[in-house]
Amino acid sequence: MAESPKEIRKRIRSVTSTKKITKTMELVATSKMKRAQDRVQAAGPYTEKLNEIISAIAAGGANLDLPLLQKRSEVKKVALVLLTANRGLCGGFNANLIKLAKRTYADQKEQGREVQLTCVGKKGSATLRFQEYAIHRTIVDIPDKATFVDAHRVVDPLVDDFVNGVVDEVLVVYPHWQGMGAQPPTVKKLLPIEPPAAEAGSTGKLDFIFSPPAGDILADLLPRYVTQTMYTMLVMSHAGEQVARRTAMKSATDNAQEMITHLTRTLNRARQAQITQEIAEIVGGAAALQK
Repeated sequence: MAESPKEIRKRIRSVTSTKKITKTMELVATSKMKRAQDRVQAAGPYTEKLNEIISAIAAGGANLDLPLLQKRSEVKKVALVLLTANRGLCGGFNANLIKLAKRTYADQKEQGREVQLTCVGKKGSATLRFQEYAIHRTIVDIPDKATFVDAHRVVDPLVDDFVNGVVDEVLVVYPHWQGMGAQPPTVKKLLPIEPPAAEAGSTGKLDFIFSPPAGDILADLLPRYVTQTMYTMLVMSHAGEQVARRTAMKSATDNAQEMITHLTRTLNRARQAQITQEIAEIVGGAAALQK
């Protein structure tokens, strides 16, 4: 049964209201996305400099026998950290991260390892809890503009568990920021820290004089490196969320406009058909009176 013009007008008003909401959310996400992108770019130089210093100390012959660098002879328990958003309406952003976390969880279980699951973000926590995964730790109050204090809240318990032998590895599932068009879900080994590789073309040890000793410098830098890495992943997660939300809301706005256009054409056809029917009835009535 065809819809009446009144029903079509009601649908047009409803879709128009939805379009206003999605357009507003698109504009807000665009604004947040720019600021989040700036934070990702700002975190880059500090991380690169830390890598450079650690590589130089390692190349200088520093003792790498430090707790955060120690690989376990046998990995029995793994801490798996999942970074997701606190809000939805961002396409497949959260779903893809959760899917990778579940796949990683299953892979670790197949290798006979126990998995200690930490969820950062409401969406990951709610989904995995609903699917009856055992969640060891949940953090759902990380703000959009994450700070080093927030990074410490996430990473400090993981470092303590690793140093104390509670877990043998720490893996993090997060959206790796490659640019505006790519933030693929990625698994990164946070602990133990991989010893820095020597640069291509370098031979032998560099002649450094350290004060204080190189081992003391490295012992101080490694916790900073872990915290900086977690902070970078948090800002990458927020930036990826805003990009995904902007894309999803733009698609919703475009679809709403297409629906409005289609409904407007349908309304015009219905009105024309109604006018044609009324004219036909008038002409038919006049012809009947003439007989």
